[in-house]
Amino acid sequence: MRHSALTILLSAIFSAAALAQTETEVPVMKSVPPTMTAVQPVNPVSSKPGAPIIQSVSAQTAGMAILPNSLISAQFHFVAPNGNAAVLHREVVATSGTNATPAPNQAINIPADQQKLGGAVTVLLTCTDTRYFETFRAYIIDADGNRSNEVRYTVHCNGG
Repeated sequence: MRHSALTILLSAIFSAAALAQTETEVPVMKSVPPTMTAVQPVNPVSSKPGAPIIQSVSAQTAGMAILPNSLISAQFHFVAPNGNAAVLHREVVATSGTNATPAPNQAINIPADQQKLGGAVTVLLTCTDTRYFETFRAYIIDADGNRSNEVRYTVHCNGG
């Protein structure tokens, strides 16, 4: 009986102490959303007449679309006069990080009629938790093996 009375008394004291404490705000670490810079084409020319031409590069981040903070979506706006653009080829040319993001080729699955009018191929890039940048070069290859002009762009992760 003494043991249960002591337990009840201690429970009442400690539960009242917990209620008397005030909550404080806990700081939340926010990562810097990724950004992208690009050297935009000026009067772009392809390798041969009729080959694809990259006209511009744009990007979207989580603040502009429904993407997690670590993702950035790069869009390559192009026109393919022959309507046979097949692959967006990308490769890393510089980085300040320790592990370069692989830049696999991206298949272009846009109908020929739309390519002739202009289209866009989109690539998603993921940033890790560290601060770094990666510079890529990209060009489009058509079904005949012709290359578009080359564009360079840099993804800046966490302010890198």
